[in-house]
Amino acid sequence: MRFSILFIPLIPVAIAGVGPALAQPVPVPLSDQLVSYADVAELALASPVIVRAGITRADRVRGPAAEGVAAGRMRLLVTAAVSNVLIAPGAMAGTLQWLWDAPIDARGRPPTAKGLDVIAFVAAPGNGGATRLASRRGQQPYDLALVDRVRAIASEARSGTIPVVRGVANGFRADGTIPGESESQFFLTTADGKPATLVVQNRPGEVRRVLVAQGDIIDDSARRVAPESLLWYRLACFLPRTLPAAAGGSDPALSRDWRDAMASLGPCGKTG
Repeated sequence: MRFSILFIPLIPVAIAGVGPALAQPVPVPLSDQLVSYADVAELALASPVIVRAGITRADRVRGPAAEGVAAGRMRLLVTAAVSNVLIAPGAMAGTLQWLWDAPIDARGRPPTAKGLDVIAFVAAPGNGGATRLASRRGQQPYDLALVDRVRAIASEARSGTIPVVRGVANGFRADGTIPGESESQFFLTTADGKPATLVVQNRPGEVRRVLVAQGDIIDDSARRVAPESLLWYRLACFLPRTLPAAAGGSDPALSRDWRDAMASLGPCGKTG
């Protein structure tokens, strides 16, 4: 079982069983479902290879290779024909193999895997170059909405314009010229060290504005955080819900603006 990347022009490969013979989708156990945007983003960003493929064979794995399988599961060696490459560092071989811990029914039988149309999230090769799924959620039934979401996430990540947020360093708050007007700025730490600032603007009679500015100057280029975007994910899922004391959390007004900003972003929503 090898992870193969061939640097040759990609040749489309037909999925065995496409059409009337295609197997019925297997109900995905709740623990395996990608419930939220954050679930998809986490898996997509962790997977150097993501493909659509049709399963042509699934063989039960026994012995030491089947150790660690959870109750209610059976480990299968899946062979699949790649039909579409969503993400890859180069052209893909037409066939991939991976291990899948499939759910079993009341009779102890796994689903009929042959003919299933799936999206496979593949991790970097392990020891010996073996192909493996990025997580237990790494095999999902094919779904066009999932494909569209993965492509959008990959496109934003590839652009290099979305900061990889690690935390918050410090912040300050300034009152405006009229009662009730204020602006707080929170300086975020990022993976590449480039500046990113979370800005919270309060103005009487207006909805609070939560913006992100990149660069050393806070100006009109600061943008709102769109829900279910890569920027939203990196803020909502990687920033603390309460402002740390070292970043100004001892200031009640500053801390309140931070809490309000986190509330406006909403919960991360990761379920895995």
